[in-house]
Amino acid sequence: MGRSILIVDDEELIRQGIRARIDYLGFKFDSIREADDGTTALSLLEQAPADVVITDIRMNDMDGIELIGKVKPLYPHIQFIILSGYAEFAYAEQAINLGVNAYLLKPISNEELKKTMNNVLERIELEEHNHRTVKLGEQILVENQKHIFEKNLNALLYHPNPLKGEGKVLFNTVNEQFPLEKRKFMTILMNIDGDSYEGNKFGYQDIKLIRFTIKNILSDFPSQSDKVVISNLSNTNQLFAILSNECSTTLRAEAEQVFSALQGVLWNRMQISISIGISSVTDKLSLDSTKEAQEAFQQRLIHGNGSMYFYDDIKLLSGTQLPTSELNMLSQYIERKDIGNIQVILNAIFSDECMQQYNVNYIRIVWVRIIGILLKSAHSSFEKEPQKAEQLVMDLDDLVGISSLAELREYLWTLVLDCLETDTHMDTNAKNKIKLATKYITNNYNKDIAINDLAERFMMSPNYFSSIFKKETGQTTINYIKELRINKAREYLAQSSKSVVDIAKEVGYEDSQYFFKVFKKSTGQTPLQYRKSYSKL
Repeated sequence: MGRSILIVDDEELIRQGIRARIDYLGFKFDSIREADDGTTALSLLEQAPADVVITDIRMNDMDGIELIGKVKPLYPHIQFIILSGYAEFAYAEQAINLGVNAYLLKPISNEELKKTMNNVLERIELEEHNHRTVKLGEQILVENQKHIFEKNLNALLYHPNPLKGEGKVLFNTVNEQFPLEKRKFMTILMNIDGDSYEGNKFGYQDIKLIRFTIKNILSDFPSQSDKVVISNLSNTNQLFAILSNECSTTLRAEAEQVFSALQGVLWNRMQISISIGISSVTDKLSLDSTKEAQEAFQQRLIHGNGSMYFYDDIKLLSGTQLPTSELNMLSQYIERKDIGNIQVILNAIFSDECMQQYNVNYIRIVWVRIIGILLKSAHSSFEKEPQKAEQLVMDLDDLVGISSLAELREYLWTLVLDCLETDTHMDTNAKNKIKLATKYITNNYNKDIAINDLAERFMMSPNYFSSIFKKETGQTTINYIKELRINKAREYLAQSSKSVVDIAKEVGYEDSQYFFKVFKKSTGQTPLQYRKSYSKL
């Protein structure tokens, strides 16, 4: 390990002599610096602390004792050797009080200098050894605490009743480190898919490293809910995560965002695929929630690896056939950037005939699958622009703002084009048309504006119009209209006494409940809460 030393004396000959002796006696330092007074020495130490400081006591601006008094609180590890003539021997007591263990009288013999330097360097080695031992002990203690926590949380997840006997003890123990009381939970089972190891830079022997990586990534993701991730001690290929929140309504959306993002990061950076099973929202962690996560995870046998499966969706989609083959084809087309077939598949998945058989739950589930496909299949685009992947996950929230299948198809089509970085040619005429379109929307935002009608008005195909609109404005047509409506609604709420129902109609929402939902999603407040908060300003 490299060492450094600073020699402080107002006589250059003495400094040079000490430097020569240190070299002659065989002491090797990576850095030997000199200072002719205490002020300079202090400045040099602030730039780069030394391991050893040899200082004279008597100097013009700041004596050695004063220098040590200023340096010790800042750099307690520095070892000081004081040089002194017989006349200054009274300073020794002060030096000892400052923790200086080496006091050399001038003139210094080689033997005394060698003995003192050896003692000082041994003291440094001993202190560093003790420091390493303490740090290692602290790490072992932390690792043991983590292991005990994982063991207790695993036991709780496999316990039939967390409110009685051993279950209650486990509940109280886990609650000391992770909030369980008066909370709602989702149990998430994550499985590292076997095909992640085939032809990849990782092998099964790296499973511990992969689990460690997953834990770190999840810990870094921001979320409104508390979260914890642990290894599944019953299966080395799996991990458990717990999402916890006082409000149950945010958990589903958070699960979709956080774990879609996790899947995207793992695939884009490491080509690791994970399948995820997520329980329903529950008010206690127990074997029941774990079984739900496991049952949801087993849906991969039907629909394939690399996806996220919710237990609630099993019940909601009872008797419903997900378009698994179409989604697989969509993944292939996205990888090949086959724009024509991507459009055909999206139209087939969300065709009017198909939607007559299903409901909004079906749409949300398929929506999440498509986001997952984009995160995995368009990873080359996200490597260049990582923020694009983050935005894609956040786009899961935009489902609430879509009011028709035509809008849904247009939105997803624009999303795919954006992710694939397709070079849609934009001539000046097309740009001008989009400017006219934004002006038309601004003047008619409160009317029923359909994408097909807009495209026809400006003599463009719906898909071409949608892609050019997104490139020119940075928003989909749907979000552009929604933002105009919400901003106008905020004006009405702040500056008028109109009722919420009337305001909803004024800005283009016939269904006031739907307006309520969209407004809260956009602003984080209900219309009445917004009006009340604004009135206090």
